[in-house]
Amino acid sequence: MKLEKFKQRDPKKIGITIFTVVCVLLVAGVFFYTSFTSFQTQQEFNIIHGTVGSNGDLYFAFYVDDVISKTMPQKGEGYVLDKEKTNCTKGASVEFNENDWSVKVLNMTETRTKCTLYFEKEPPKATDVILAKGETDELKFDGTADNNLRYIGADPNNYVSFNNELWRIIGVFNNIDDGTGKKETRLKIIRDEPIGTYSWDNKASGTGSSISEYGSNDWSDSALQIVLNNGAYWNRTSGECPSGQNGATTSCDFTNTGLTEEAKSMISNAKWNLGGLSDTSSDENYYQTAITSAWYTYERGTTVYSGRPTEWIGKIGLMYPSDYGYATAGGSTTNRQTCLNTELYSWDDYDDCFNNDWLYNSSYFQWTLTPYSSYSLYVFRVVSDGHVTVSFAYNTNDAVSPALYLNSNVKISGGDGSSSSPFILSL
Repeated sequence: MKLEKFKQRDPKKIGITIFTVVCVLLVAGVFFYTSFTSFQTQQEFNIIHGTVGSNGDLYFAFYVDDVISKTMPQKGEGYVLDKEKTNCTKGASVEFNENDWSVKVLNMTETRTKCTLYFEKEPPKATDVILAKGETDELKFDGTADNNLRYIGADPNNYVSFNNELWRIIGVFNNIDDGTGKKETRLKIIRDEPIGTYSWDNKASGTGSSISEYGSNDWSDSALQIVLNNGAYWNRTSGECPSGQNGATTSCDFTNTGLTEEAKSMISNAKWNLGGLSDTSSDENYYQTAITSAWYTYERGTTVYSGRPTEWIGKIGLMYPSDYGYATAGGSTTNRQTCLNTELYSWDDYDDCFNNDWLYNSSYFQWTLTPYSSYSLYVFRVVSDGHVTVSFAYNTNDAVSPALYLNSNVKISGGDGSSSSPFILSL
Protein backbone atom coordinates (compact mmCIF):
# COMPACT_ATOMS: atom_id res chain seq x y z
CA MET A 1 0.00 0.00 0.00
CA LYS A 2 1.34 3.32 -1.03
CA LEU A 3 1.38 5.89 1.67
CA GLU A 4 1.08 9.58 0.90
CA LYS A 5 2.48 12.28 3.02
CA PHE A 6 -0.18 13.99 5.14
CA LYS A 7 -0.53 17.67 4.40
CA GLN A 8 -2.08 19.90 7.01
CA ARG A 9 -4.68 22.30 5.61
CA ASP A 10 -3.97 25.97 5.75
CA PRO A 11 -5.81 27.26 8.88
CA LYS A 12 -6.13 30.70 7.32
CA LYS A 13 -8.04 29.38 4.30
CA ILE A 14 -10.30 27.26 6.48
CA GLY A 15 -11.14 30.27 8.62
CA ILE A 16 -11.97 32.39 5.57
CA THR A 17 -14.21 29.64 4.16
CA ILE A 18 -16.06 29.16 7.41
CA PHE A 19 -16.49 32.91 7.86
CA THR A 20 -17.85 33.28 4.34
CA VAL A 21 -20.35 30.45 4.79
CA VAL A 22 -21.52 31.85 8.13
CA CYS A 23 -21.98 35.33 6.65
CA VAL A 24 -24.01 33.96 3.74
CA LEU A 25 -26.21 31.94 6.08
CA LEU A 26 -26.62 34.88 8.41
CA VAL A 27 -27.64 37.25 5.61
CA ALA A 28 -30.03 34.68 4.19
CA GLY A 29 -31.52 34.04 7.60
CA VAL A 30 -32.01 37.72 8.28
CA PHE A 31 -33.60 38.20 4.86
CA PHE A 32 -36.08 35.35 5.21
CA TYR A 33 -36.85 36.18 8.82
CA THR A 34 -37.48 39.82 7.92
CA SER A 35 -39.65 38.76 4.98
CA PHE A 36 -41.66 36.39 7.15
CA THR A 37 -42.12 38.73 10.08
CA SER A 38 -43.05 41.62 7.80
CA PHE A 39 -46.16 39.71 6.83
CA GLN A 40 -46.91 38.80 10.43
CA THR A 41 -46.70 42.46 11.46
CA GLN A 42 -49.11 43.40 8.64
CA GLN A 43 -46.67 45.44 6.55
CA GLU A 44 -48.34 47.63 3.96
CA PHE A 45 -47.45 47.13 0.30
CA ASN A 46 -48.21 49.43 -2.60
CA ILE A 47 -48.78 46.68 -5.12
CA ILE A 48 -49.13 47.28 -8.84
CA HIS A 49 -48.27 43.83 -10.18
CA GLY A 50 -46.08 40.85 -9.45
CA THR A 51 -44.94 39.08 -6.33
CA VAL A 52 -43.51 40.02 -2.98
CA GLY A 53 -40.49 38.08 -1.75
CA SER A 54 -37.81 36.47 -3.86
CA ASN A 55 -39.06 32.99 -3.05
CA GLY A 56 -42.64 33.64 -4.26
CA ASP A 57 -44.15 34.32 -0.84
CA LEU A 58 -47.09 36.32 -2.18
CA TYR A 59 -48.82 36.50 -5.54
CA PHE A 60 -51.47 38.95 -6.72
CA ALA A 61 -54.13 38.54 -9.38
CA PHE A 62 -56.34 41.41 -10.55
CA TYR A 63 -59.79 41.42 -12.09
CA VAL A 64 -61.25 44.60 -13.56
CA ASP A 65 -64.94 44.43 -14.41
CA ASP A 66 -64.64 40.63 -13.99
CA VAL A 67 -61.89 40.44 -16.64
CA ILE A 68 -58.40 39.36 -15.58
CA SER A 69 -55.83 42.13 -15.85
CA LYS A 70 -52.06 42.41 -15.56
CA THR A 71 -52.40 45.55 -13.49
CA MET A 72 -54.95 47.01 -11.11
CA PRO A 73 -56.68 50.31 -11.98
CA GLN A 74 -55.02 53.53 -10.96
CA LYS A 75 -56.51 55.86 -8.39
CA GLY A 76 -58.87 58.36 -10.01
CA GLU A 77 -59.96 56.07 -12.84
CA GLY A 78 -63.39 55.59 -11.25
CA TYR A 79 -62.95 52.10 -9.82
CA VAL A 80 -63.48 50.68 -6.34
CA LEU A 81 -62.45 47.41 -4.76
CA ASP A 82 -65.21 44.82 -4.50
CA LYS A 83 -64.51 43.72 -0.94
CA GLU A 84 -66.96 40.82 -1.02
CA LYS A 85 -65.23 39.13 -3.96
CA THR A 86 -61.65 39.94 -2.98
CA ASN A 87 -59.94 37.05 -1.22
CA CYS A 88 -56.63 35.45 -0.26
CA THR A 89 -55.59 31.81 0.14
CA LYS A 90 -54.17 30.16 3.24
CA GLY A 91 -56.04 32.29 5.75
CA ALA A 92 -54.62 35.66 4.69
CA SER A 93 -56.80 38.68 4.00
CA VAL A 94 -56.61 42.05 2.25
CA GLU A 95 -57.16 45.52 3.63
CA PHE A 96 -57.43 48.19 0.95
CA ASN A 97 -56.91 51.91 1.59
CA GLU A 98 -58.79 53.98 -0.97
CA ASN A 99 -57.10 57.22 0.12
CA ASP A 100 -53.53 56.25 -0.81
CA TRP A 101 -54.55 53.30 -3.01
CA SER A 102 -52.52 50.77 -1.07
CA VAL A 103 -52.96 47.11 -0.24
CA LYS A 104 -52.27 45.65 3.19
CA VAL A 105 -51.98 41.87 3.49
CA LEU A 106 -52.99 40.57 6.91
CA ASN A 107 -52.35 37.27 8.67
CA MET A 108 -49.96 35.85 6.09
CA THR A 109 -48.08 32.93 7.65
CA GLU A 110 -47.39 30.63 4.68
CA THR A 111 -45.48 30.92 1.44
CA ARG A 112 -47.07 30.92 -2.00
CA THR A 113 -50.12 32.80 -0.75
CA LYS A 114 -52.30 34.26 -3.51
CA CYS A 115 -54.56 37.30 -3.18
CA THR A 116 -57.15 38.02 -5.85
CA LEU A 117 -58.44 41.60 -6.03
CA TYR A 118 -61.63 42.48 -7.90
CA PHE A 119 -62.26 46.04 -9.09
CA GLU A 120 -65.49 47.42 -10.51
CA LYS A 121 -66.73 50.80 -11.65
CA GLU A 122 -67.66 53.00 -8.72
CA PRO A 123 -71.46 53.31 -8.39
CA PRO A 124 -72.76 56.85 -8.99
CA LYS A 125 -74.01 59.02 -6.16
CA ALA A 126 -77.69 58.54 -5.44
CA THR A 127 -78.38 62.22 -6.01
CA ASP A 128 -76.64 62.12 -9.40
CA VAL A 129 -78.71 59.11 -10.51
CA ILE A 130 -81.98 60.91 -9.82
CA LEU A 131 -80.83 64.29 -11.12
CA ALA A 132 -79.65 62.67 -14.37
CA LYS A 133 -83.25 61.69 -15.09
CA GLY A 134 -84.29 65.34 -15.21
CA GLU A 135 -87.97 66.21 -15.38
CA THR A 136 -90.18 63.30 -16.37
CA ASP A 137 -93.78 62.29 -15.83
CA GLU A 138 -92.83 61.22 -12.29
CA LEU A 139 -90.13 63.78 -11.47
CA LYS A 140 -90.65 67.54 -11.27
CA PHE A 141 -88.66 70.47 -9.96
CA ASP A 142 -90.69 72.26 -7.30
CA GLY A 143 -89.90 75.82 -8.39
CA THR A 144 -88.89 76.91 -4.87
CA ALA A 145 -85.76 78.93 -4.16
CA ASP A 146 -83.98 75.61 -3.57
CA ASN A 147 -85.44 74.07 -6.74
CA ASN A 148 -85.66 70.53 -5.36
CA LEU A 149 -86.45 67.63 -7.68
CA ARG A 150 -89.40 65.61 -6.36
CA TYR A 151 -91.17 62.38 -7.20
CA ILE A 152 -94.84 62.87 -8.03
CA GLY A 153 -97.86 60.78 -8.90
CA ALA A 154 -99.92 57.98 -7.44
CA ASP A 155 -97.13 55.38 -7.54
CA PRO A 156 -93.83 56.58 -9.05
CA ASN A 157 -90.73 54.41 -9.28
CA ASN A 158 -89.12 55.89 -6.16
CA TYR A 159 -88.74 52.74 -4.08
CA VAL A 160 -85.45 52.19 -2.30
CA SER A 161 -84.14 49.33 -0.18
CA PHE A 162 -83.07 50.83 3.14
CA ASN A 163 -82.83 49.27 6.59
CA ASN A 164 -83.73 45.92 4.99
CA GLU A 165 -87.19 47.23 4.09
CA LEU A 166 -88.93 49.41 1.53
CA TRP A 167 -88.58 53.18 1.77
CA ARG A 168 -89.40 55.82 -0.82
CA ILE A 169 -87.53 58.81 -2.17
CA ILE A 170 -89.28 62.12 -1.59
CA GLY A 171 -86.74 63.85 -3.80
CA VAL A 172 -83.32 65.41 -4.26
CA PHE A 173 -83.04 68.41 -1.94
CA ASN A 174 -80.55 71.24 -2.31
CA ASN A 175 -78.91 73.39 0.37
CA ILE A 176 -79.37 70.88 3.19
CA ASP A 177 -77.33 72.10 6.15
CA ASP A 178 -75.66 69.38 8.21
CA GLY A 179 -75.76 71.57 11.30
CA THR A 180 -72.25 72.96 10.86
CA GLY A 181 -73.09 75.39 8.09
CA LYS A 182 -72.01 72.98 5.35
CA LYS A 183 -74.74 72.73 2.74
CA GLU A 184 -75.08 69.81 0.35
CA THR A 185 -77.48 68.22 -2.11
CA ARG A 186 -78.98 65.17 -0.41
CA LEU A 187 -81.62 62.54 -0.96
CA LYS A 188 -84.65 62.68 1.34
CA ILE A 189 -86.45 59.39 1.97
CA ILE A 190 -89.44 58.22 3.99
CA ARG A 191 -90.49 54.77 5.19
CA ASP A 192 -93.07 53.22 2.89
CA GLU A 193 -95.22 52.01 5.77
CA PRO A 194 -95.65 53.59 9.24
CA ILE A 195 -93.93 52.06 12.25
CA GLY A 196 -97.10 52.51 14.31
CA THR A 197 -99.47 55.14 15.67
CA TYR A 198 -98.12 57.16 18.59
CA SER A 199 -98.48 60.59 20.16
CA TRP A 200 -96.35 63.31 18.58
CA ASP A 201 -95.76 64.53 22.12
CA ASN A 202 -97.55 64.08 25.43
CA LYS A 203 -95.21 65.30 28.12
CA ALA A 204 -96.85 66.24 31.41
CA SER A 205 -97.26 69.91 32.22
CA GLY A 206 -93.97 71.41 33.39
CA THR A 207 -91.87 68.74 31.67
CA GLY A 208 -89.59 70.26 29.06
CA SER A 209 -91.52 72.64 26.81
CA SER A 210 -94.95 71.27 27.78
CA ILE A 211 -97.27 73.67 29.57
CA SER A 212 -100.29 71.36 29.68
CA GLU A 213 -101.08 67.68 30.06
CA TYR A 214 -101.70 67.57 26.31
CA GLY A 215 -98.03 67.82 25.35
CA SER A 216 -96.02 70.32 23.32
CA ASN A 217 -95.54 71.04 19.61
CA ASP A 218 -91.80 71.65 20.04
CA TRP A 219 -90.13 68.90 18.01
CA SER A 220 -86.73 69.49 19.64
CA ASP A 221 -87.91 67.84 22.88
CA SER A 222 -90.88 65.89 21.54
CA ALA A 223 -91.39 62.44 23.07
CA LEU A 224 -91.68 60.98 19.56
CA GLN A 225 -88.48 62.67 18.44
CA ILE A 226 -86.62 61.04 21.32
CA VAL A 227 -87.96 57.58 20.40
CA LEU A 228 -86.84 58.04 16.79
CA ASN A 229 -83.42 59.54 17.48
CA ASN A 230 -82.29 58.16 20.83
CA GLY A 231 -84.84 55.60 21.96
CA ALA A 232 -86.20 52.22 20.98
CA TYR A 233 -86.49 52.90 17.24
CA TRP A 234 -82.95 54.25 16.92
CA ASN A 235 -81.52 51.45 19.05
CA ARG A 236 -83.59 48.68 17.39
CA THR A 237 -84.99 47.52 20.71
CA SER A 238 -88.33 47.34 22.48
CA GLY A 239 -89.44 49.99 24.93
CA GLU A 240 -92.13 52.54 25.70
CA CYS A 241 -93.60 55.00 23.22
CA PRO A 242 -95.78 58.07 23.90
CA SER A 243 -99.49 57.34 23.82
CA GLY A 244 -102.19 59.54 25.34
CA GLN A 245 -102.23 62.47 27.72
CA ASN A 246 -99.97 63.42 30.61
CA GLY A 247 -96.94 61.30 29.70
CA ALA A 248 -98.77 58.00 29.23
CA THR A 249 -96.96 55.32 27.23
CA THR A 250 -97.58 52.09 25.38
CA SER A 251 -95.15 49.26 24.73
CA CYS A 252 -93.46 49.35 21.34
CA ASP A 253 -91.18 46.76 19.78
CA PHE A 254 -88.68 47.81 17.11
CA THR A 255 -86.36 44.81 17.37
CA ASN A 256 -87.15 43.96 13.74
CA THR A 257 -88.05 47.39 12.36
CA GLY A 258 -85.66 49.74 14.14
CA LEU A 259 -82.56 51.10 12.44
CA THR A 260 -79.69 48.74 11.71
CA GLU A 261 -76.06 49.85 12.10
CA GLU A 262 -75.68 49.81 8.32
CA ALA A 263 -78.71 52.09 7.91
CA LYS A 264 -77.43 54.50 10.56
CA SER A 265 -74.09 54.74 8.76
CA MET A 266 -75.93 56.19 5.75
CA ILE A 267 -77.55 59.01 7.75
CA SER A 268 -75.96 62.19 8.98
CA ASN A 269 -77.30 65.20 10.82
CA ALA A 270 -79.48 67.71 9.05
CA LYS A 271 -80.95 71.02 10.07
CA TRP A 272 -84.72 70.56 10.15
CA ASN A 273 -86.85 73.69 9.98
CA LEU A 274 -89.50 74.02 12.68
CA GLY A 275 -91.38 77.06 11.46
CA GLY A 276 -95.16 76.89 11.40
CA LEU A 277 -98.31 78.87 10.79
CA SER A 278 -100.27 81.02 13.20
CA ASP A 279 -103.52 82.97 13.24
CA THR A 280 -103.66 86.52 11.99
CA SER A 281 -105.95 89.27 13.12
CA SER A 282 -107.94 88.93 9.90
CA ASP A 283 -108.26 85.16 9.82
CA GLU A 284 -108.46 82.88 12.85
CA ASN A 285 -107.62 79.85 10.75
CA TYR A 286 -104.92 81.28 8.51
CA TYR A 287 -103.49 77.85 7.71
CA GLN A 288 -106.67 77.02 5.80
CA THR A 289 -105.68 79.49 3.09
CA ALA A 290 -102.12 78.18 2.56
CA ILE A 291 -101.23 76.57 -0.78
CA THR A 292 -98.25 74.22 -1.11
CA SER A 293 -95.63 76.89 -1.93
CA ALA A 294 -96.79 78.95 1.07
CA TRP A 295 -96.36 75.94 3.33
CA TYR A 296 -92.78 75.54 2.08
CA THR A 297 -92.06 79.14 3.05
CA TYR A 298 -93.75 78.93 6.45
CA GLU A 299 -91.92 75.72 7.33
CA ARG A 300 -88.64 77.56 6.81
CA GLY A 301 -89.80 80.67 8.62
CA THR A 302 -89.53 81.82 12.22
CA THR A 303 -93.19 81.68 13.28
CA VAL A 304 -93.22 79.46 16.36
CA TYR A 305 -94.98 79.44 19.69
CA SER A 306 -93.36 81.80 22.17
CA GLY A 307 -89.82 80.76 23.05
CA ARG A 308 -89.74 77.69 20.79
CA PRO A 309 -86.75 76.99 18.49
CA THR A 310 -87.06 77.53 14.75
CA GLU A 311 -84.54 74.79 13.87
CA TRP A 312 -83.50 71.39 15.12
CA ILE A 313 -80.36 69.45 14.23
CA GLY A 314 -80.83 65.69 14.13
CA LYS A 315 -81.23 62.62 11.97
CA ILE A 316 -84.81 61.33 11.98
CA GLY A 317 -87.79 63.58 11.36
CA LEU A 318 -91.17 63.45 9.62
CA MET A 319 -92.51 64.73 6.32
CA TYR A 320 -93.64 68.33 5.96
CA PRO A 321 -97.05 69.41 4.66
CA SER A 322 -95.22 70.80 1.62
CA ASP A 323 -93.72 67.36 0.93
CA TYR A 324 -97.25 66.03 0.74
CA GLY A 325 -98.43 68.88 -1.48
CA TYR A 326 -95.57 68.74 -3.99
CA ALA A 327 -95.96 64.95 -4.44
CA THR A 328 -99.21 65.28 -6.40
CA ALA A 329 -99.38 64.83 -10.15
CA GLY A 330 -102.98 66.00 -10.44
CA GLY A 331 -105.34 64.34 -12.86
CA SER A 332 -107.69 64.87 -15.77
CA THR A 333 -110.22 66.89 -13.79
CA THR A 334 -107.82 68.87 -11.63
CA ASN A 335 -104.31 69.18 -13.07
CA ARG A 336 -101.14 69.40 -11.01
CA GLN A 337 -100.77 73.15 -11.14
CA THR A 338 -104.35 73.62 -9.98
CA CYS A 339 -103.68 71.24 -7.08
CA LEU A 340 -100.55 73.18 -6.12
CA ASN A 341 -102.56 76.40 -6.14
CA THR A 342 -105.35 74.91 -4.03
CA GLU A 343 -105.21 75.17 -0.24
CA LEU A 344 -104.09 71.87 1.30
CA TYR A 345 -106.92 72.29 3.80
CA SER A 346 -109.39 71.99 0.90
CA TRP A 347 -107.86 68.99 -0.87
CA ASP A 348 -110.59 66.68 0.39
CA ASP A 349 -112.79 68.31 -2.27
CA TYR A 350 -110.31 67.49 -5.06
CA ASP A 351 -109.98 63.75 -5.62
CA ASP A 352 -107.43 64.19 -8.41
CA CYS A 353 -105.07 65.96 -6.04
CA PHE A 354 -104.79 63.38 -3.27
CA ASN A 355 -105.52 60.23 -5.28
CA ASN A 356 -102.55 61.05 -7.50
CA ASP A 357 -100.24 61.75 -4.57
CA TRP A 358 -98.09 58.81 -3.43
CA LEU A 359 -97.75 60.24 0.11
CA TYR A 360 -101.50 60.02 0.61
CA ASN A 361 -102.96 56.99 2.35
CA SER A 362 -106.66 56.43 2.86
CA SER A 363 -106.07 53.97 5.72
CA TYR A 364 -104.66 56.35 8.33
CA PHE A 365 -103.93 59.90 9.41
CA GLN A 366 -100.26 60.92 9.18
CA TRP A 367 -98.17 63.19 11.38
CA THR A 368 -96.09 65.97 9.86
CA LEU A 369 -93.26 67.91 11.47
CA THR A 370 -94.93 71.31 11.36
CA PRO A 371 -96.53 73.02 14.41
CA TYR A 372 -99.61 75.21 14.53
CA SER A 373 -97.72 78.05 16.14
CA SER A 374 -100.62 80.04 17.59
CA TYR A 375 -100.89 77.38 20.28
CA SER A 376 -98.46 75.30 22.30
CA LEU A 377 -99.97 71.87 21.61
CA TYR A 378 -101.23 71.59 18.03
CA VAL A 379 -99.45 69.89 15.12
CA PHE A 380 -100.44 69.54 11.47
CA ARG A 381 -101.37 66.19 9.99
CA VAL A 382 -102.57 64.69 6.71
CA VAL A 383 -106.05 63.24 7.16
CA SER A 384 -107.29 60.08 5.45
CA ASP A 385 -109.75 62.09 3.33
CA GLY A 386 -106.82 63.91 1.73
CA HIS A 387 -106.58 67.33 3.39
CA VAL A 388 -104.20 68.89 5.95
CA THR A 389 -105.51 70.03 9.31
CA VAL A 390 -104.47 70.30 12.97
CA SER A 391 -104.46 67.84 15.85
CA PHE A 392 -103.55 67.74 19.53
CA ALA A 393 -99.94 66.57 19.86
CA TYR A 394 -101.02 63.83 22.25
CA ASN A 395 -103.39 62.26 19.70
CA THR A 396 -102.76 58.51 19.37
CA ASN A 397 -104.53 57.90 16.05
CA ASP A 398 -101.86 59.36 13.76
CA ALA A 399 -99.30 57.21 11.97
CA VAL A 400 -95.55 57.73 12.26
CA SER A 401 -93.50 57.38 9.06
CA PRO A 402 -89.85 58.26 9.77
CA ALA A 403 -88.15 60.55 7.24
CA LEU A 404 -84.45 61.37 6.86
CA TYR A 405 -81.74 62.81 4.65
CA LEU A 406 -79.14 60.33 3.40
CA ASN A 407 -75.44 61.16 3.47
CA SER A 408 -74.38 62.99 0.33
CA ASN A 409 -71.91 60.20 -0.54
CA VAL A 410 -74.50 57.39 -0.55
CA LYS A 411 -74.54 55.65 -3.93
CA ILE A 412 -77.06 53.67 -5.94
CA SER A 413 -75.51 50.37 -6.98
CA GLY A 414 -78.53 48.63 -8.49
CA GLY A 415 -82.28 48.46 -8.99
CA ASP A 416 -84.59 50.57 -11.11
CA GLY A 417 -86.74 52.13 -8.38
CA SER A 418 -89.78 49.93 -8.90
CA SER A 419 -91.38 48.15 -5.97
CA SER A 420 -90.13 44.81 -7.33
CA SER A 421 -86.61 46.12 -7.97
CA PRO A 422 -85.98 49.02 -5.56
CA PHE A 423 -82.84 51.11 -5.76
CA ILE A 424 -79.95 49.49 -3.85
CA LEU A 425 -77.91 51.84 -1.68
CA SER A 426 -74.22 51.55 -0.86
CA LEU A 427 -71.44 53.65 0.64
